[in-house]
Amino acid sequence: MHFQRRGTRVTPHRSTRHRSGKLLAAALVTIGLVAGACSRKEDETAVEPDTTEAATEDTAATGDTEPATDGTDAATETTAATEDTEPAAPAKDPVYGGTLVVSGEAEVANPWTPAAMQCDSYCQQRARTFYDPLVTLDENLEVKGVLLEGWEANDDFTEFTFKVREGISFHDGTPLNAEAVVYNLQATGTGLLVSNAITDYGRNEDGSLAIEATGEFEFTIKTGKSGDLSQPRPWPNLPATLGGQLGLIASPTWLEAVAAGTGDPIQAVGTGPFILESYAPRDKLVVTRNPDYWQSDANGNQLPYLDSLEFRVIEDSETAGEALQSGEIDIFSTSSAIVISEFRGLADEFPMNEQDTFAETNYILLNLDKASPLQDKRVRCALFKAIDRQELIDLTADGILQVANGLFSPGQEGYLEDNGVDTSQDIEGAQALIDEYVAEVGPVTGLKYGTTVSAINAQTADLLQGYWAEIGVDVEIIQVPQDQFITTALFGDPNFFMYGWRNHAGTSIDSQYFWWHSSAAPPDGQLALNFGRLRDPVVDENLELARGELDPDQRREYAEEVNRRMAGECFSFAGSWTLWGTPRHPKIQGLGEWVLPDGSKSRDGAGFSGQFYTHTLWIDPELA
Repeated sequence: MHFQRRGTRVTPHRSTRHRSGKLLAAALVTIGLVAGACSRKEDETAVEPDTTEAATEDTAATGDTEPATDGTDAATETTAATEDTEPAAPAKDPVYGGTLVVSGEAEVANPWTPAAMQCDSYCQQRARTFYDPLVTLDENLEVKGVLLEGWEANDDFTEFTFKVREGISFHDGTPLNAEAVVYNLQATGTGLLVSNAITDYGRNEDGSLAIEATGEFEFTIKTGKSGDLSQPRPWPNLPATLGGQLGLIASPTWLEAVAAGTGDPIQAVGTGPFILESYAPRDKLVVTRNPDYWQSDANGNQLPYLDSLEFRVIEDSETAGEALQSGEIDIFSTSSAIVISEFRGLADEFPMNEQDTFAETNYILLNLDKASPLQDKRVRCALFKAIDRQELIDLTADGILQVANGLFSPGQEGYLEDNGVDTSQDIEGAQALIDEYVAEVGPVTGLKYGTTVSAINAQTADLLQGYWAEIGVDVEIIQVPQDQFITTALFGDPNFFMYGWRNHAGTSIDSQYFWWHSSAAPPDGQLALNFGRLRDPVVDENLELARGELDPDQRREYAEEVNRRMAGECFSFAGSWTLWGTPRHPKIQGLGEWVLPDGSKSRDGAGFSGQFYTHTLWIDPELA
């Protein structure tokens, strides 16, 4: 581990359309915490989970240290020569210059200050071109410093001392130092969004976080139960929280100008490998090479290699796939299983990396706070039982996904092959629960299912509506634009009863704390990172016990109890575990090759599935 103890350096309406968009609505606030994602190896699909506090919102980590074998760059995959094989092509040297066009599934709300961004994976993808994070994950799922050089913890993990890397400047010339980092952490950490994710950071009497610069390049963070410094909170995983949105560091000069009304909030200023040149919402974001970037590759060549990147928003993955094939874009990431299946058949023309472990769950998010029949367990479990998950996968995902029994995907701390829930469709059992509810309470009415605007999501909604109609429950379908989807859940929109959702990748149970703990679940109308407004004493107790637990076996038991409780109470309706693909033009080299300052290789994704770092991308002129 990179952090150590101080002193030691420690039926109805069912179509068969097989074209694409997203399987279920892909919306989450990636506030963050650190996560891991890497390319899929065709001969390896299982990996033991990381049970340290190294990662929090990990999304797809196979544990292997090589990029994918299905169409990787010549520089990243070699084959030993035998009597039956041709000698491997020599690795190519990176070439400077050129522009790549990237697309993603959603536009960001409230760009680009770290305190205000309502970020999904593609938002994070773009932001990490002009911002550097304080930490990220390496290929072994360990938290490693980027803008931080290192850190120490006291004996009970209630106070941490961090060392800022020296010799780095922001794009506007402002020096990076402890004061700049603390300014950012205070601004973002006390903002409306992120403050709800770090409730156990200590707070001073004036409401500021217990974060203090103790030297030009040193600062401390103290913990406190629900912010109370008189109750120090053991939190071994705390450094990992600096890998998400909280740890994206902007120029304090620019942030002060934005706060004063004299700066443009969309003209972000960071320390990253690229400089934001222009941004037009729902059109494109253009970033250009930072000629003074502080990091070089292993051979001493200054990063990045590309002259510029152009990011576009294409919400429907089928359209993005067509754009790649026509040459309109060069690379994109998708969670549409149909599109991934299609590009598996095009591997010779368009290499594709896949992220398939420690995955998110495609599920139906329930608003448990709103007065509705969903507050009754019988109705929730009846709707859950009525769904034919395998049919959903076969009809909307080309059959390539795995049925999920809960929000813990394989490999995650807390995953159980058998968590006590039968995932097969049970119309008879569902009908019995509905009949019991109707006899006691009355008809099940007023329910709505929300989804984003895409063909696959419309088909999924149609199928769900049909399953529920079979047990006498009529559900209205509403469609919400992708860039409004998160906001409607955050604030408990009047139409938010059930939403198609995707979230909860990770390795450590601590990554799920603010998604499920009641402390992050204010009533509808107030911002809640616990989107479903889940308030359950059993879930709370085990999340709290797990946060301060050093013994991985004991922590896993707490996580498993959360799994059983959430599944048994039908607090959400798990459908399948997510698969991500990143198809690209073969001219693109260097994917997944960013080496961190300590010499370890970074893990693409860093908490946000489908995301890749752009530091080391380059264009092979022989393949362009």
